[in-house]
Amino acid sequence: MQPPDQPAAPATPPSAELADLRAQVARYRAAFKLSAPGQAVVGLNGRFIEVNDSLCQILGYPVQDLLQRRFQDITHPDDLARDTQAAADLKAGILDEYRKEKRYLRPDGTTIWAQVTSRLARDEQSQPLYFVSVTEDITERKASEQALREREALLSSMGKFVPGLIHKIGFDAEGRARFLYLSDRAMEMFELPHELMERDYYAHHIRVHPDDLAYARRLSLAPKPGARLRPVDFEYRVILPSKGLRVYGGHAIPVTEEDGSVVWYGHTADLTDKKALLAARMAAQVAQDANRAKNEFLSRVSHELRTPLNAVIGFAQLLRLSSAGQLNADQLQQVAHIENAGSHLLGIISDVLDLSRIEAGNLPLAAEPCRPSMLLSEACHLVGPLASERNIAICPPQVSEDPVVCVDPIRLRQVLVNLLSNAIKYNRPHGQVSPRILREGEQVAIAIDDTGLGLTAEQQAHLFEPFNRLGAECTSVEGTGIGLVIVRKLLEAMHGRLEVRSQPGQGSSFIAWVPQADAVDLPAAPAPSASPTARPATETELVVLYAEDNDVNIELVREVLKLRPGCQLLVAGNGAEALRMAHAHVPDLFLLDMHLGDMTGFELAHQLAQDPQLADVPRVAFSADAMPDQIHRARERGFNGYLTKPLDIRALLACIDEHIERMRGQ
Repeated sequence: MQPPDQPAAPATPPSAELADLRAQVARYRAAFKLSAPGQAVVGLNGRFIEVNDSLCQILGYPVQDLLQRRFQDITHPDDLARDTQAAADLKAGILDEYRKEKRYLRPDGTTIWAQVTSRLARDEQSQPLYFVSVTEDITERKASEQALREREALLSSMGKFVPGLIHKIGFDAEGRARFLYLSDRAMEMFELPHELMERDYYAHHIRVHPDDLAYARRLSLAPKPGARLRPVDFEYRVILPSKGLRVYGGHAIPVTEEDGSVVWYGHTADLTDKKALLAARMAAQVAQDANRAKNEFLSRVSHELRTPLNAVIGFAQLLRLSSAGQLNADQLQQVAHIENAGSHLLGIISDVLDLSRIEAGNLPLAAEPCRPSMLLSEACHLVGPLASERNIAICPPQVSEDPVVCVDPIRLRQVLVNLLSNAIKYNRPHGQVSPRILREGEQVAIAIDDTGLGLTAEQQAHLFEPFNRLGAECTSVEGTGIGLVIVRKLLEAMHGRLEVRSQPGQGSSFIAWVPQADAVDLPAAPAPSASPTARPATETELVVLYAEDNDVNIELVREVLKLRPGCQLLVAGNGAEALRMAHAHVPDLFLLDMHLGDMTGFELAHQLAQDPQLADVPRVAFSADAMPDQIHRARERGFNGYLTKPLDIRALLACIDEHIERMRGQ
């Protein structure tokens, strides 16, 4: 009621109130229709009563189609139970508002995500009337969130399975570093809690080696404004309670974020084992280079020592063989002394070089099936002159069966020659040497029994000490004290072993055990070669072109070939001259020194092989480089033979005779 002293307000006409109400309704309907979020009025049974255009676009249904459906009809099956329960809770008054993320099924079968907020309208008696809902399309946001989760899962899995730490480092307003991301290996890498390192970037500095701490701190400095940023490779040492000293290193890349801040993405790994492996490889390479240098040195030493011995032994042999009847007994004895001394020196050189190569692991071996009886027969023939000189009888080998062994035949023959030589040199006067072959299981034994003085237990204990001759240095028996060392090492390299059985006063037995091989067809043992003799003069049957830069060696070969009048010798002082002479007069045989002044024998042989006219002419190497790998290399390069210096006159004459027979057969 108005106060009596004031006039009453004029009443609003009913038509104006109605107009205002209609305008208000129009505004509400326009807001409903034009609203960007989808809006709907939904009946208590879930049927859409009224929807706006935005909701139709979100759900993909025309208005009339949507008004014929319930929200249950287009809700994803996995979300239906939750929505139904939420509607019941709103009607029961348990909930005032229901806000949820849910999925709808569109007519084309695709699924969309929506943020839905629902309320229940009630009448004046609080009875439920209908639901009012607002719907926002969040499909893109959900896709982004899913992609982010997948990236995070990938990053997390990388952090778990990639060795080392993956990290993202940023800087606060004071320029202090902090981990924006740190993978799961913090405890493993630094033996510190992951939470501690996430909270305090500098916590891991407690593990950094004191000498590297200043460097590690420099890595954590914030970049100066405007500074040019480049990727960084880093490395420092840490000391861990359980693992001790380790070497860590990695790579970091600077990135400028959208807000202008600079962050570093990086990876830190344990490099200790890698660096140890690199160091081992480097050491192996150094050792390999050292071995190669040692091989070259040994090859050069062999060449330099054998070259003068070639003249000493070669001319001594030549005097003994070609001057029979012209020298008296004393002179022949003196020549024999020269030859024996040279041979002894050659044996020492060969033994020392072999021992050096064995200990360096650079002795090439070419195992192949062969019969030990053949090698034993050859060895007995080679030591025959020594046995005759010492009046020692070599009994025929006792061979119960003739098995096949898998060894390097050259090296096993060397072993047998050494064992036979020792059995002869350390035997009684007029004693015996009895070789025998037997088999036990998968091993074959080649035993050399002698009737010498035998060895005491103390002597046997020192038998394989290099240069220890067990008192024999006080006798007239020549030796170096390394022969048995080489024998044992050679057998071990061929997967065999050396056994010694000896009693003082009862002689000794040295047994070379070697592995048996499968039986194969092998050639019969060759007959012993006869002593070289001069042949009667004939017409020229063989033209030999000899490339040699040492005048003494040339003179020796020239004198030896006088024993073969049918052989014509052409001499070239270097490789270039040999090529010119070969083109002017094609020879029947090349005899090539392997160390010429202007080129190697291999280089000369290669140039000869390029000329079709000379390619098929046989090539024989003649060199003081007697290292086995050099000989194998020559054979692989197509050389038909390899003669070593000091010259074995029998071997050279046998080579010449072989090629003369070849020429006769053409």
